[in-house]
Amino acid sequence: MVALSIDMGLPALPGLATALHAPQRDGALTLSLFLAGFALAQLAFGPLSDRFGRRPTLLGGCVLFSLGSAACTLAPGMPTLLSARLLAGCGAGAGMVVVLAVIRDLFEGARARSHLSTLNLIRAIAPIVAPSIGAWVLRVSSWRGIYALLTGFGLLVTLMAWRGLGESLRRPDPHALRLRRLAANYRDMLAHPEAFGHAMVNALAFGSLFAYVAGSPLLMTRVLGLSPAQYGIVFAGTALGIVGGASTSKYLGNRHVPAHRPLTAGLCMALVAACMLVVLGWLPQAGLAAYLPLLLLGTFSYGLISPNAVHGALHPMPHIAGVAGASLGFVQMATGAAASALVAWFDDGRSAHSMSLTMVLCCAGALLTYLVVARPAQRRRLAQPA
Repeated sequence: MVALSIDMGLPALPGLATALHAPQRDGALTLSLFLAGFALAQLAFGPLSDRFGRRPTLLGGCVLFSLGSAACTLAPGMPTLLSARLLAGCGAGAGMVVVLAVIRDLFEGARARSHLSTLNLIRAIAPIVAPSIGAWVLRVSSWRGIYALLTGFGLLVTLMAWRGLGESLRRPDPHALRLRRLAANYRDMLAHPEAFGHAMVNALAFGSLFAYVAGSPLLMTRVLGLSPAQYGIVFAGTALGIVGGASTSKYLGNRHVPAHRPLTAGLCMALVAACMLVVLGWLPQAGLAAYLPLLLLGTFSYGLISPNAVHGALHPMPHIAGVAGASLGFVQMATGAAASALVAWFDDGRSAHSMSLTMVLCCAGALLTYLVVARPAQRRRLAQPA
């Protein structure tokens, strides 16, 4: 729901603001408020899923998303649209939390990593096709048609969850929503070096990816001179790197390769790719043929890192999987937002240095966090007697 809700509406942003007689910057706020609701709501849906179960929490989130999207479709003005997008973002937050918690409830080890890789595959494909779907809808309808399609999608997911999803939580925590227990659960997650260390590795890797997403229009159109149509094709092509990385992670998980191996390899490759992008930024003659392999290596690395880092964050927290998933999602989105803000803040108007340097900062932080915090804690746990 998240990727479709963000990327499907991108082609409609200029026309949306014009149709509602609002400034163009208000159109961009439809994305910001959706992401804000998505990030913050996870902190509530995590404990709710630990208290009431995964199924009712997901159903509630799907209903909120559908209602918010329907309100967007009928919005008479920009204030109503922005409020409805915030509501839809809150509903979408349930999906992220519940999916991670269900995987932690039902699967262990290599099987959990395999399912997380499959989840990454789905997330990688959605941003590739979503803008094209949005552009197609605009040919036959208006921006309201995009939100109507999202409403239908939300209702379909609600129906599928209602009919096909069983409850995976065997022992709900009746005290999960008590303030003292809630604070203790989040404190346990934050203070656990293995779990939170892996969560930060995933978040910083996502920050590097978001820095590329935020800086890619500047790199492709301003530095490399591509047209908007060419940019769309190249961007979709680089997103296929995530598919390749997630597929490789799934293959290695099915072969019972220890998670630390692809995770370490992915972090090293991501840092090398980011550093090489910095070098290319100082070579004015470098063209698309020089940039493309490095961008593909960076997205491939993220596809390799994410499922293994997410598994490392969830595995030590089976008793509070909802809270763990909420913490994971919130930190990831906050880091992604911060990385994209850094790219915009330090942009010099002439180059893609702010993008590549932010990617280096995130990749170096991810590798350092893994080597200093997450991996040593994991080794200590594995060395303890069963």
